Amino acid sequence: MTPKQIGDLLDRIGCLSDQCDLDLLLFFYRHPRAFLISERLAQYVGYDLPQVAQSLDILITAGLLRRSPNATHPAQLYVLARGSPLGGWVSSLLRVAEKREGRLAVIQALKQRPPLRRSGGVESEPVADAQPAPHTREVPNA
Repeated sequence: MTPKQIGDLLDRIGCLSDQCDLDLLLFFYRHPRAFLISERLAQYVGYDLPQVAQSLDILITAGLLRRSPNATHPAQLYVLARGSPLGGWVSSLLRVAEKREGRLAVIQALKQRPPLRRSGGVESEPVADAQPAPHTREVPNA
């Protein structure tokens, strides 16, 4: 598959923005029903827990993954949603990414894409690049 075709698939899928998203999706492609705690999942895929939690939320929100609603037990059942509207495109991407060369090509395509907005739709900027808000004085009855 060419880099352009991979980019087109990523455009159609729309929710994958980084390597953690891809690696979690690959994990669940290989283990479509997994009952485990988030910390163990983070260990399995090799990312820190906050990053895994964010990627899980993205995959669940996109309808690619379902999580059991049991909040009283720390382990959750994660099920890959095969019937998703994005299913055909995701399957095509995963067939490419399941081999090392294909995974590297998808990661390269992800790096070349503009970042998706995360965390409630607001892309945060690094603190060092942040600009102070302009100071304005309110004049009553002006």
